[in-house]
Amino acid sequence: MAADNKGVAIRKRQQIDSSKKTMFIFVASAAFLAGIALVVSIFLIQQIVFHSKIIIEKQSTISRLDKNLKTIDELKKNIRVLDTNTALNSIKSSDESNALQTILDALPDNPNADAFGASLKNKFIDTTTGVTIQSLSVSQAGSGGEGSESAPANTVSFTMEVSGPADRLKELLTKLESSIRVIDLKALEIQRNEDKLSLVVRGVAYYQPAQTVQLENKVVKP
Repeated sequence: MAADNKGVAIRKRQQIDSSKKTMFIFVASAAFLAGIALVVSIFLIQQIVFHSKIIIEKQSTISRLDKNLKTIDELKKNIRVLDTNTALNSIKSSDESNALQTILDALPDNPNADAFGASLKNKFIDTTTGVTIQSLSVSQAGSGGEGSESAPANTVSFTMEVSGPADRLKELLTKLESSIRVIDLKALEIQRNEDKLSLVVRGVAYYQPAQTVQLENKVVKP
């Protein structure tokens, strides 16, 4: 009997140990599956948030493009109106030019100081009979040239000295004031030299940097 009781006790102990192992395995498996489910849930939430950001950016881009497309017709209309503008057509640089080119001539998209200096000499001074050029300097604002430090932004500063009869110098100033290019005369100095006058003119010409429109890629980070 004692041996039988001992065998029963051993079997019960083995059953208890087996039950403990089974429970441990079950709990461990459940914890493992719960961990996987949590990781998958976090990943899915991150993906949902990420794709939501992409959709928002796409909608914003579509809305912006749609708005730009709607303004094209209005822009074309305004350009056609400008192209028939009497005032602009009356001051075209040549018969082959259009009215819109007049605007670009009046306000170029870059300083191009060398070209402006050549224009002052060729189109103004050299075309005024009796006027002789003594000196001419042109510099972009902020480039370190004479008078450039005090000049406004988007300007080309110039200083020129010419000599000639009073009526011819007046003709030159009239040409400068009626120039298609926007020129602002800042200072005039006149000195008499025998039968001629010496005129020093300081001024600025304006330009407007071109605006660049281009499509860009935007990276949306998760």
